[in-house]
Parts: sequence; structure tokens; C-alpha cells
Amino acid sequence: MLLAAVDLGSNSFRMEIGEVVGERIVSRQYHKEYVRLAGGFDADGRITPQKQAESLAALERFAERLKDIPPEQVRAVGTQALRVARNIDEFLPAACAALGHPIEVIAGREEARLVFSGCAHTLPASSEKRLVVDIGGGSTEVVTGRGYTAHRCESFHVGCVNTSIDFFADGRITETAMREAQLSAQAEFIEAARMFDSRTWDAAYGSAGTISAVADIGTASGLTNGVVTPALLKRLRTELVELGAVQSIRLPGLKEDRREVIAGGIAVLSAVFETFGVRQMTPALGALRVGLLYDLLDRKNQQDVRDKTVAAIVKRSDVDKQQAARVAALADTFLVTMGVDDQNARKLLQWAAMLHETGKLISPSRYHRHSEYIVRNADMPGFSRADQKRMATLVLGQRGNLGKVREALADPLMVRMLIALRLAVITAQARRTTKLPEWSLGVKAPGARTCIEIGIDPAWIARHPLSAFLFAEEARMWERVGASLTLNGRALADGRFGVGA
Repeated sequence: MLLAAVDLGSNSFRMEIGEVVGERIVSRQYHKEYVRLAGGFDADGRITPQKQAESLAALERFAERLKDIPPEQVRAVGTQALRVARNIDEFLPAACAALGHPIEVIAGREEARLVFSGCAHTLPASSEKRLVVDIGGGSTEVVTGRGYTAHRCESFHVGCVNTSIDFFADGRITETAMREAQLSAQAEFIEAARMFDSRTWDAAYGSAGTISAVADIGTASGLTNGVVTPALLKRLRTELVELGAVQSIRLPGLKEDRREVIAGGIAVLSAVFETFGVRQMTPALGALRVGLLYDLLDRKNQQDVRDKTVAAIVKRSDVDKQQAARVAALADTFLVTMGVDDQNARKLLQWAAMLHETGKLISPSRYHRHSEYIVRNADMPGFSRADQKRMATLVLGQRGNLGKVREALADPLMVRMLIALRLAVITAQARRTTKLPEWSLGVKAPGARTCIEIGIDPAWIARHPLSAFLFAEEARMWERVGASLTLNGRALADGRFGVGA
């Protein structure tokens, strides 16, 4: 079985294809293109048309290599540059079309978790507590953990590309610029100094290009044996200042495509060493893309980290687990009844249902709004920003006026997911397991008007007046957004259904 990971980084786009061999993934193909996305923003924080064109061309080349791999075995993610791009809504659909696969924009902490996983799977097995640092083009991820599990993850908005642009844009390297570049990075890291202090880990490892480039220079110069040390960094800072210009950089072991960003990378790495008390850092082969591959493998093996994330939030929120599971099961049944068999949609709906009452931790009043805030903003390992946004929308739209989720009503799949969750909440309002009658549930959309048709045994409705009232209320909510809901062929009349007629 082949798995593929695509990493749309701020400095380079990378693709790795791996073959599953037992419990390991063996790399079969690797491709990288230096797109320098973080260097392609205009004054308004938008990706320029030229940089968009270069990015899309690279993705089209990736697509050619991915065409024979099943879509469910491919995962593509975007990092810091896409997190901050103000025209992401314009660029992302075009990027997905060029690649031929969905692209998830992941949060910084999720990026850090995946980086740690990638490194851990390529390092020797050990019980040591590890510090892993990944200096990308637009951000730096710092993580501590043990085994394959990350314990503390942080992402900082400083990388080799944006630092090079901010401090060495004119191509000149001065002692003042180098010192200010390092201090600026330290200012980003300082609040986490205690969290990642050298007393909290046993060994330090570096992922991605900057650390590898510095280690290669040290080895080629005969200064170190493949590790990065404070002495090596000091020597390199001095040499860069003496050279005085980016175009003059000719360091042993440095690849040509690293020359433009090495000054910024060394400034950031020096700040990491100074802030967190690192005395030696060893390059690690694994990176974000390797973490993505193993995350894909876990999902294929039904060991999805997202299940663990949701379970942990449910536990911390002290919600009624039985009620949450009851609503999740009903919502899934209703969604399938409406003809939806999209596995990702079903999972997102079930996770949203499990989390729909988490806001009660804050207050029972308007808890759906508190739940929405938690789901949208919580650190949720395994989830992309888009996934969290969709689940937060579902949680917000579980009850009450649908105007607050009006934007989602333009998506037919989201409409069905909302219907499924809202009906599940109504049906489970007694908070106990009850035997339901035979249901029929369908959605039609003649023109622009959504029509929801529910069929239930009239005798059951007659015995459950509260449910009848709640269905009538639900019909009114849909009427307000230009949709209709009928029960047993009857529309809302005089504020209630014709129960028993």
C-alpha cells in the first residue's frame, strides 16, 4: 500500500510517497520544489499573482506523480504562509484543483505534533524525553515529547524566509542586522523559555532545512561531526558578517538553493539555542511529511488521533458521555437515511455530536455558543482548521435560529449534517434511550428552497406531545431561512402540526 504526503511549506513544497511494510513506512519517492511562498506576499498580506502561478504550476507537477494513488491514501497540508495569507479563500480552491486533492491548512500546534511524530519515527527507539525544533520558512515549531507522543507543542511566527526578508532584504549582512534578527526571534520565543527549558528534556533534535544545512556546513568545514553547537553558530554568524552580502555566501556544504535564507535561518537557530539553553542539536531525518504519512497509516488502521482528541475534550468538559453518544448515533442514522455516505462527513458529524454540550462547562445558558467557541478555538490534535470550523458551525447550529449559520446553508452537505444533528438533539431530548418508530427522512431542493420531509408513525407523535411541539418549533426555524419542513406530508399550520388528525 502506498501513502502520499504533500507539505505546502512557507519555503518549499515537498511530496513524499511511502510504502507500508509491516508497521513501517519505507520512502519510495521524494520531490521538493523551492516555491518560497512566504516571500511572495504583497503589502496587504496577499499572495501575489506571480507567486500563485508558480505555486499552482508546482502543484500540477505533484499531481502527475500522485495520479495512481487512491485519494484516501493522500493527505496534503498547508502551514504558516497559508495560515496568514489574506487571500487564502481565493488561492486555496485553485490549489486544490491543481493538486487534485483537498488541502488542509493546519494550525501551528498541529504542525508541531506532526513534526515530532515524523522525527520520532525516524530516530532510534528511546525512552529519552526529546526536544524537536523545526525552523520552516514562516514559522518555527518547538516540541517536547517521549516515544511517538508529543507532550508540549508550540508554533512561533518566525522562520528563515520571513527573517531574511525582514533583516537582510537588501542582500547586506551586517553585525547589527544579524544581532537584531536574533534578538527579534528571541523575543518570539521568550514566553516559552520555561516550557522548553533544558531541564525539561534530555536530547535536542532539529528537523527541516535550516538545521540540516548548518550541520552540513559544520561537517564540510571540519568544525563538527554532524551536530550543531553554539560554537559553530557563533563561527557562522561571524563569517556571514565578514562576507557582508548574501550573494557572497560560499560556505562549504551549503547548497545553492539555501543561500538566500541561510542568514535568517542561522539567526533563528541561534535564538533557539540561546532561549532554551541548547548545547547540542542533532539533525533528524523525519519531518512534517513523515508525520503525515504515519498519521494516514493510523487512520487506515482505525487508530485515528482525532478520536483520542475528542475523547479527551469530552473527559475534560465533564459532559454527559451517554447523551453525547446517543445524539451521535442518532445523527449518523439520520444522515445515512438522507442518502449521505461520505465517510469524512459522517465522522465530522459524530465528533461534533460528541462535543455539542461541551459549552455547559462554562454555562448551561446558551451552551451551544460556548460549545462553538471551544470547538473552533481549542487545540485539537489531528484536526485541520477547516475541520474545526465545520464542526464548530454544526455545534452552533444544533438548536435555535438558523440565521447564525446561514453561510453554511449554501452547502447541501452541511444542510444535511445540520438537519441530522438538530433532529438528533430533538429526538434525544428525554436524555434516555428510547425505542424510536420507523422513520423516513428526505431532503429536496426544488429551485433554491430546501424541503425537509419527515415521516413518523402518527400514533407515536400523538403519544409524544413534547416532541410534536419541538418539531413544530423546528419547522418555524427552517421557515425563517426560506426552507420548509413537513411531517407526514403536513406543513406547519397555525404554529403546530396536525397531530392525530
